[in-house]
Amino acid sequence: NKEIADVNKIISQNSQDECWSHTLVNSKSTCATLIAQMPGEGNRLHYHSDWDEWWLIMKGKWKWSVEGKDLIVKKGDLVFIERFKRHKITAIGPGQSIRLAVSREDVDHIYPGDNNDN
Repeated sequence: NKEIADVNKIISQNSQDECWSHTLVNSKSTCATLIAQMPGEGNRLHYHSDWDEWWLIMKGKWKWSVEGKDLIVKKGDLVFIERFKRHKITAIGPGQSIRLAVSREDVDHIYPGDNNDN
């Protein structure tokens, strides 16, 4: 946890051709992580029962599937998802995409169909 982090420098010092992540802030109240992924990479459908989540798109394009509706977002967009909304994130486009994910480290990810899905 640094008071000031040079996000552009962190991005430029990491690979442009493979996925990576870099946690910028990790405290009791919040966590902020840069996540870089290649086209087709992302996460599987999930939701959070006790936390709203948001992301700032730093590079590239992403497809957000939220409650069955697809949204395309790009650099400069901010995405906010309320708790209980099922969502899936996939990098799209010709190259690496980067998002700044803001959440908390201890937030449960609940995957529909798993035993912990209510």
